Amino acid sequence: MMSIKSVMKKTVFGAALLAASAVAAHAEDVTLKLATTLLEKQPAYPYVTQMIEEIEGAGVGIKVQFFPAGQLGSGEELLEDAKFGNVDMVHAAIYAQADPRLEFTDLPFLITSLDDIQTVIGNPNSEYNKILAEIFLDHGLKYLATVGEGLIGVVAAKQPANPHGIGNQEMNIRVWSSNMVKSTMELLGYNTTTMNWAEVFPAVQAGTIDGAICCTSELAYTLFAESDVGNTFIPYNAFIERNVIYMNGAKFARMTAEQQEVVQKAALKAATGINNNSWNLNETYIAKLKEKGWTVVEFTPEQRAMIKDKIVAEVWPTVGELVGEDILNRITK
Repeated sequence: MMSIKSVMKKTVFGAALLAASAVAAHAEDVTLKLATTLLEKQPAYPYVTQMIEEIEGAGVGIKVQFFPAGQLGSGEELLEDAKFGNVDMVHAAIYAQADPRLEFTDLPFLITSLDDIQTVIGNPNSEYNKILAEIFLDHGLKYLATVGEGLIGVVAAKQPANPHGIGNQEMNIRVWSSNMVKSTMELLGYNTTTMNWAEVFPAVQAGTIDGAICCTSELAYTLFAESDVGNTFIPYNAFIERNVIYMNGAKFARMTAEQQEVVQKAALKAATGINNNSWNLNETYIAKLKEKGWTVVEFTPEQRAMIKDKIVAEVWPTVGELVGEDILNRITK
């Protein structure tokens, strides 16, 4: 866990970086290097390209160089590159390996409905997003918008032994770098391996792991099923597929107020569109997975309630140790 001293260092770093760049901005042309891990065939992709068109078409002197499909790296790599100005703007997942306080975004069953996505994820003034913005600032980054692309489940190459309950599942699955995700999946009975996103598909394909907690039904279909990798989807729906749109803080501060407003509005509009569209597509891709011959595990309300109650009772009390009691209180009140 990050020490208070380390967090203070990050806070000083972020504040100093933004203060140093907060000089009078001039109405000069700006080029933004924008990177995302999205593939062109994913439903969220057109919203990002539309965001680019709106930014460039606003007539405020901004050009965008676009690098999709993870060309410039994974979400883990892009956050580090954005901190140091190698990338100007990012749409990608964020992980707690960058800052343990980001664990709060993986609180299981915090977000379980479209209303949650719209009011917690989609509202820039929600406590959730205020905390994100504060953490990003500590790293010299400018938070723009949060994208909730639906609830996620496990993609697997075989069925777990006890998918509807808690017990030995006789499977080793990938988890991302989150202690809460690891604890949750191990409580459900899985052996876990922490793995970067870029490694997941080849690992499932090669049989190095049996599956991964990773994907909405849409991503399970477009990435795995269409490539004939895997055969089972278990929609636990404990976590949200959450990406963030953000910028290098110094680059944002050097833009004019008009340019900043254009970028901020376009990012929020893109996030809102992705949030609403992705939720509506969930059942469509569940049907596509079944048509492809995949097994989609179905849960009764009672089974879901049992799993949720167990996880909330045993995982939530550990959160304060990871993210700080202040953040836990703010996010759960």
